[in-house]
Amino acid sequence: MVKFLSEEWIEYGKKYIRSNLDPVKDLGNLTTSVRGVIEHVPPHDITTNFYLELQDGQLSDFILQVGDTIKDKDAVFVITGNYGTYRDIFEGKIGTAMAILRNRIKLKGSKIEALKIIKQLDGLIDALRKVTDEFEK
Repeated sequence: MVKFLSEEWIEYGKKYIRSNLDPVKDLGNLTTSVRGVIEHVPPHDITTNFYLELQDGQLSDFILQVGDTIKDKDAVFVITGNYGTYRDIFEGKIGTAMAILRNRIKLKGSKIEALKIIKQLDGLIDALRKVTDEFEK
């Protein structure tokens, strides 16, 4: 397993998603993009962004940017939250929908559209959970 929000996490995540998630069955031929903004990442209290894009259920892009926001990628959804909340989501302590509904993460984009695809997004998170178990405390 690899450290959450590391380049290694991105690379292992890409491989795992591409080899273990079926574009139709698991991802419903979904076409969308998500930018995750993770604030207050320890140990240096920085902001880290990731960008994930699906085209017809296929992972087409997954990148990580430390510090500055990802400027050259327009995401359908932008999900902003602190590191602790993202850690809780990736550790399976809280679901994405519940985090949105409880305002633990802020969603830019249509909440209705996001809730329609939450099953597929949770499938992606579950896949990424399988490649990481190292978190900053």
